[in-house]
Amino acid sequence: MLTALVMLTALVSIATAQPSRLADERALVLELLASDRLAEAEAAARAMILTSDDAVSRDLLGLVLSRAGRPVEAEREFRRAVELDPELQIARQHLARILLQQGRLDAAAVELRAAAELGPLERDLAFQLARTEIEQGRLDAAAKQLRHLVESEASVRAMIQLARLHGSRGEHPEALESIRAALERAPNSEEALHLLATHSLASGAPLPAARALEALTRMHPDTADYAYLLGVAYLQIGKADEAVAALERALALEPRRPLTLIALGIAFNTQKRFDRAARVLDEALELAPANVEALAAVAEAEIGRGNTESAERHAVRALGIEPDHPRANLALGMVLMERGRFAEARDVLLRAVEGDRTMAKVHYQLSLAYARLDERESSERHRELYRAALERQEELLLQARSEA
Repeated sequence: MLTALVMLTALVSIATAQPSRLADERALVLELLASDRLAEAEAAARAMILTSDDAVSRDLLGLVLSRAGRPVEAEREFRRAVELDPELQIARQHLARILLQQGRLDAAAVELRAAAELGPLERDLAFQLARTEIEQGRLDAAAKQLRHLVESEASVRAMIQLARLHGSRGEHPEALESIRAALERAPNSEEALHLLATHSLASGAPLPAARALEALTRMHPDTADYAYLLGVAYLQIGKADEAVAALERALALEPRRPLTLIALGIAFNTQKRFDRAARVLDEALELAPANVEALAAVAEAEIGRGNTESAERHAVRALGIEPDHPRANLALGMVLMERGRFAEARDVLLRAVEGDRTMAKVHYQLSLAYARLDERESSERHRELYRAALERQEELLLQARSEA
């Protein structure tokens, strides 16, 4: 419903700046409007216009008409107010409201943009303009409205929407900054905790993701997605046992979900439970036959089981879909190493490194490949990178355990 008196304070302020007679007339209209004596308010507003036909008087009449459920007439008065004074921001906001009430979103957006140029919008109109700007791809303009709401009102809703906007542009650090600000004011916000988890995972920070997801799984133990994401976070930390437990819980809540099955298969691979991994991943491929992650993980499981032909077949199939996939290139490189084709293995493993420089196993395999090719300097360099990757993983695991 149109909130006709939302700018009452500002209107009174404007009224008192006028000669006393006009100020008294405007105050009377506002008093009648506040007490819902609409017929008297309209009569008083029209009488005022006969002697003082200015923007504020027209705006007041528009307010009375909108409260009386006469939007067409109200719009006419608001437009007249804007014509008389294009910089009367109150009138532009009232005009935008009446247009929104009629579902004329594009026309309302025009007025809201003009009003925003004159100063901050009312809270609900600022959110409306931000939503419109996002829908029309004007993300910088949307961010401006949301930042104003954050700065002026410390609005948690605006912080979360700003985080989503940054996330849509891949700006994970900026998104995380907004999310943390939201959580300072609303520490149990499900939406903010979920965003913290997803953006932390996307930016390679699994520890804060795990903390947020542990809270979410306590608050919402029946939500499969939170258990799944917690399993993924644990995998990135290196807590394979905890990852398996979380992923099995997610699978019990939502059976035969391909993403959960794939993550569980990768967790079993990490535990060297390759037979179990292969069974889970086969089920994933039944549901998503072209999933590259599943194909690469199956290849890794088959290597662990000693089935190099099957491993090669799955790795090649994955690379046919995504040639630079790190895990698939690692699996194919390991198959080639097994067959003594060290130069080919080196080239394939280098593609794996380009895709993910943090994978310790790739650096280890490359150190072996270079050693077989008698390139000792390169072999030692990748051995050092392998040790550094292991140390980073160990530090992450120790930090996770110290915070538990």
